[in-house]
This record gives sequence, structure tokens and C-alpha cells, in this order.
Amino acid sequence: MFKRLLAKSIPHNAQKYSKAWKSAGYTAHIGAVMQSADILLDKIGATIIEQLDLDVEFSYFANTVKLGAYLHDWGKANQHFQEMLYLKSLPKSDDPKIKEYRKRLQAEQKSHERTQMLRHEVISGILALQVPSFRAWLEKYPNANLMVAVWAAMGHHLKLHSDFTDICDGTGSKLRIFTQHDDFTLVLKMGRQYLGLPTTLPELCKEEWTKSELKAALQALSQEFQDFEKSLTPKVQKFIAAVKATVMAADLAGSALPTTEYDLKDWVAQVLSLILSEDEIQKLLDKRLKKQPLREFQRQIAETKSRVTIVKAGCGTGKTAGAYAWAKKWGIERKLFFCYPTTGTASQGYLDYAAENEFETELMHSRAAIDLEEVLFSNDLEKKQDDDNEARLAAFAAWQAKLVVCTVDTVLGLIQNNRKPLYSFPAIAQGAFVFDEVHSYDNRLFAELLIFLKTFKGAPTLLMSASFSPTQLELIQNAVEAGGETVEMIEGYRKLEELPRYRLCYFPEATENSPEVWQEVLKALSAGQKVLWVTNSVQTCINIYRQAETEIAANLPEQSIQRLIYHSRFRYRDRVNKHKQVIEAFKSSNAVFAVTTQVCEMSLDLSADLLISSLAPAAALVQRLGRLNRFVVEDKNGNISLKSGRISTAIIYAWKKDDLPYTKTELDTGKKLIAQLESRSEISQQQLAGVSAKLDTTSPEQIRGMWLEGNWCTYPEPARKEGYTVTVLLEQDIAEIKKKAMLRLDKSFMKEAQGWSVSIRIPDNFYNWKRIKFYRVAPTDEVYYSPETGAEQ
Repeated sequence: MFKRLLAKSIPHNAQKYSKAWKSAGYTAHIGAVMQSADILLDKIGATIIEQLDLDVEFSYFANTVKLGAYLHDWGKANQHFQEMLYLKSLPKSDDPKIKEYRKRLQAEQKSHERTQMLRHEVISGILALQVPSFRAWLEKYPNANLMVAVWAAMGHHLKLHSDFTDICDGTGSKLRIFTQHDDFTLVLKMGRQYLGLPTTLPELCKEEWTKSELKAALQALSQEFQDFEKSLTPKVQKFIAAVKATVMAADLAGSALPTTEYDLKDWVAQVLSLILSEDEIQKLLDKRLKKQPLREFQRQIAETKSRVTIVKAGCGTGKTAGAYAWAKKWGIERKLFFCYPTTGTASQGYLDYAAENEFETELMHSRAAIDLEEVLFSNDLEKKQDDDNEARLAAFAAWQAKLVVCTVDTVLGLIQNNRKPLYSFPAIAQGAFVFDEVHSYDNRLFAELLIFLKTFKGAPTLLMSASFSPTQLELIQNAVEAGGETVEMIEGYRKLEELPRYRLCYFPEATENSPEVWQEVLKALSAGQKVLWVTNSVQTCINIYRQAETEIAANLPEQSIQRLIYHSRFRYRDRVNKHKQVIEAFKSSNAVFAVTTQVCEMSLDLSADLLISSLAPAAALVQRLGRLNRFVVEDKNGNISLKSGRISTAIIYAWKKDDLPYTKTELDTGKKLIAQLESRSEISQQQLAGVSAKLDTTSPEQIRGMWLEGNWCTYPEPARKEGYTVTVLLEQDIAEIKKKAMLRLDKSFMKEAQGWSVSIRIPDNFYNWKRIKFYRVAPTDEVYYSPETGAEQ
């Protein structure tokens, strides 16, 4: 039934393209992945060994990766998998032969309930280790670890659990594995040609396997894995993790590129050569400094001799410029990762760059850009998870960039086998890392940071925050010192951090609707001041914005006051505009009222005269206060003073909602911060950070990092506490997105859709919504959207 074995299905719209047919072939795909592995090893193999401080020879690492790439899809030569691919690939046709062939395939699938008896990766492991002739032949490949190569092959789809020995009921009593097919023989010959395996090919095994034979092979495989696992040391486990990640990256490139106009070898070589030069980093630094000299603490950052450096500095002191000064020493000939705590702050960081620094934006988008949309969203070999194609696209974006602005999960998710960082491994292996706002990591995420520091012993790493807790500092130092290194600790700009800037006023019984709060807002606005209101949820943000219209119209009818709203649930394109509006409004000399959510905490470069905030955890309040009375002036002698010339007030009111985003324990830290500082008439950032640090709730989880400790089990675990938002498209926007996409030079729906995507709270019926590409589509009757106020559910 299968004259030619396939590795992938053929998109119906690509049937006429011989290149698509050719690349989908079993032998062609395995060959492409092997070629991709060769290029990766040639370009960054030594870098991977250095970055992870692997205690192995390059040839041993390289040969094991090549063997894993060679074996990764052997198991696709089986009856059930080929049935699935051929049914997906057959065109709709009235041709009697095609109709009859489809019926035969459907009948065969029905006989085993359209379910595969075993995943193809597991069959790869059986063939490599449980067929004596194949195993003996493979074991003659010099200076490689066959067991590790098999684990990489079996885990490359992140589906290998400890229960892989189970066989689904109803899948039939036997399975054909096409080891006597011409294409399988050709793959054996490829091993002989490209890997230098013995010229005498191994004896071919039988094709028909009974269910009981397969079950016995699985149990034997499992037992051998468990026995081998007992001998593993942490160093070997790290080697295994590196092999797995490199094989996955080779499969990613080898799967996507052959059907495009890009040459696999040239493209991979080109993007892996996209690393920062000293001149590029200097340009980044010059733009940040705006012709000002480095401050003393920034010079200390630039001159640090420690691979891991901690910077404890307040808001608005110039940490980002200090990070670029650090990168001029530690980031040359690397990709520079700026890692923010949340999706919202990562997007905000990107908006800051895009809005103000064209050069930085250019570094994020390579001249070697590639459009893989039609490849990744075709009828691929298997039904992907909703997030799989998004992870692939994000990974290629990281491959192609010199400067990567991302959420911390994009890097630390590697520790838990998350798809995006695994696919991005070639970029991470070349990285220097800036982790910003470390204080805001949840306990699980912080534990993964510690594992990262212990594992990536060759990766330059800068950790920044306004308020590290004593526990965090101690754990970071212990993690690095365990590897025989020291951590340098750099304090921020002392004069600025000691400068009194605020006073606190707490209204424990008030809410966002309380007259006493609005009285203070109206008083400030009538005096021409700028008011920033920060609340804890999007819906209260929208409600406050609407109430402000009523309050201002009723009490200040003669004044022209700009009223603004900014939160995370705008379309991306609208959010860019909202960001610009808020920044520009606060630069003006006019009265301004702006209400925001937590998105303001870590990125909005503005200075308010009055801050109104709902109660929040201590660390969050420190960040919010960083937007109050922010700007200073400095004379020729280095003396600094507040640009406003006065102390500013922050009014905190109660947050009485029992739902997300904060627990009672977290909110109690905010109450304690206020209690210790409210009586003071003048408060500095140093005082804020000092009190906040003592309110430490850090208790890192004792976690198992699946990437390093999973060994032969390869599946993802959450990198942080489960989130409650998701990015979607709106049903009412789809027609316009398609229209705009057709007007683009690249005709790309996905690139156009990015600007229309919006983050919402995940509803109960989310997985029933229609999906276009990797976006779910929010029905009009479930999500109301206004360009003025954003999304409401």
C-alpha cells in the first residue's frame, strides 16, 4: 500500500510542487535533519559545550547528537503512521483509483480504531535497541553514546512518559514495521555514508510484530533505561539534556526549511552567525546615555569581573544603560537576552524599544528573516498542540535576532522542557542574559533561575532588581559559589536612591469609588498636576477610567484634562498607540489623568505628581512608587535634586476583592510596608527597598528540573504557577485581518494578525472556540472590544 514512505503529510495546496513531495519523504526528512545537526554542531557545538561547561570531548558530544538525529524518525516506517499520513496527503478527487485507495486506508484505520498502537518515537527506540542486528551495527559508531542518542530520538516530540510501555486497547493484535522497505534500506545506507557506520548493512528483521512481542520489547526497553539511569551523575545528566535539545533544534530546522526557497545549510549558518559586535553594543549604550557619562554604579557594572553580577538599584536610576555597558564586555559575539518577568512587561519592554530606538528594533529582526507560516501551518505530520506552532515561530525569531526581548519563561522554561526555549536552544546556547525585576519571580520560577545559574556555567548573567530579598541574595550566591565562582553585588546610584521623594497615605477602608480618594485626584488635576492611578485588575481599570470622565466633567468642567487608560488587554496595535499617548502626555505641561494596571510597574518611563494605588504586595508598591516624582536634575558638581522641587504623595486604598491576582499573604506585605513608612514625611527609594526586602516571602520550591533530571522521560512541566490569560483574535476583526494580509508584500496572515491579537482571561469554554492558525477566535458575544477601553468579558 505504501510504495514510498512519508515522514510528513503533503499540504493539499502544495501537491503540484515536487519540492514539497520530495521533502516529505521518509529518507529526505531524515537526511535534512542530519544535515541540520551537522551545521548546528559546526557552528555552535563548541559554544554549547562551553556555555554548559560540559565535561566531554567535542567529538563525543557531536557524534551522539548525530546519532540521535539519524535515529529520531526511524519509527515512522510503520503501518499506522503511514496510513495517517497518506490519508492526510490524498487530494480530494473523483479519480476512481484515489477513491478506492482512500477507502482501503480508511478500512485499515477503522480496524484499529484510528489509533496508533505505538508512537513512532517509541518504535525508533525498539528498532535501535531491541533488534540485535541493528543494535550491534549502531554500537560500532565510534565515540558516541547509543543510549543517550536513543533517549534524544524518543523524546524529540516531548511525549515520552514513564508509562510508555502501555499499549492502547483496540489498536489491533499486530503491527507492521517496514524494515524491509526500500526506503528503510536507503536510510541504513545513509548511516553508512554520512556517519561512517559499517559498510556491511545489518540483517533486516521481520516486519510483522504481534502486540505481545511489542509489549515484551517495551518492558525490556524500560528495564534497560532504569538500569542505565542508576549510573547517571549530574554531569552526565547535563550532557544528556544538551544532546536532546540539540537534536530537537536539528529536527525543527530540518522539518521546516526544505519546503521553502531557503537553502537549509546557508540559512542555519547565517542566522547562527547573527551575534552582537562591540560597535553595535556601543550604539545601544550611546542611545541610552544620550551623551551623558556613565554613573559610578554603571561603571561598576561595566567593569565587573564576575560572570554572574547582581545589580540592586531603584527605579529610574539607569539600570538598562548599565546593562548595555555590561554587555559591551560580556555580550560581544553573543545574542543578548533581556528577560522580563511577565508577558506584559516583556511586551512593554519591546514597545519601549520600538517606540524610541529604531536601531534596537533592527537588532531584533534579522536581515535573514524567514517566513515559515505556510510550512508550520500546513497539514503537518501530526496534529500540533495549540501552542506548538507559536513556539516554533518564536524560536525562529530568536534564532534570527541579535537582541531578544522576552519573558523569562523563554529562557528558564528550558529547565522544564517547555517547547519555546527548547526550540530556541541554539540561540540560548549563544546567549548573554539580563534577568530584570527578579524580585517579582514566583517561588517556582526563582527555583528555576537557581538551576539555570548552576547549569549554564559559561553564560554571562546579569540579575537586576530594585528590591532583592536577603533570602534571594543568599540563594543566588550559594548557587554560583557551588560551582567555584563568586558573585559581585553592585548597589545603585546612592545619591539618587537616598534622595527623599515620597510620602505615603493609607486609606484602609476606602475603595476605588470612595469620595476621599477622588477628592485628592480632583485637587491635583485642578492644580495642573499629573495623576497616575494603578489598580490590580483590568475591569477595575476600565471602571475607574469611566468614572473619571464623570468626576472631571462634574467638578472641573472648565479645564482641559487629558484622560488616558492603559492595560494589557488591548489589541497589540492599539496598545502601541496607548503606550505612546501616555508617555507623550506625561511629557507635556498639561494636567493628565492616567489609569493603568500592573503593566506600569516595570517599564513606563514617566513621572507623576500624585500616585493613587490599590493595595498590592510590597515589591509591587515599590515599583509603582518608582513612577512617582521620578525625574531629577544633576548639576556640574554631581549634586542632584528633584525636578519637581517637592515631595509627592502616594495614596494607597484597600483591595477588598478575594479573586486574583494576589493572595492575602502577598497583600499583607504591602500593609506592613505602609505601616512602617506611613508616619514618615519623607521617604527615599533606599528606605522603600530596605523595608520591602525584610518582608521576604521567598520560599523557592524544591523542584525537579525535567530537562536535566528527566533522563529518558521527556515531557514538559510548568515553568511557573499556572497563568489565567491567553492571546486571541476577535471574531469581528477576522475579515479585516485577511484583507490587510492580502495587501502585505508577504501576504502573511500571521504577521498581520500579531497586531490584532489581544490578551484575555481564559473562559471555561475557551477550547470550544474556533481556531485560525495558532490563535483561538473570541466570539463577538463573549468579548466586547473598544479601541478606547480595550477588551471586556
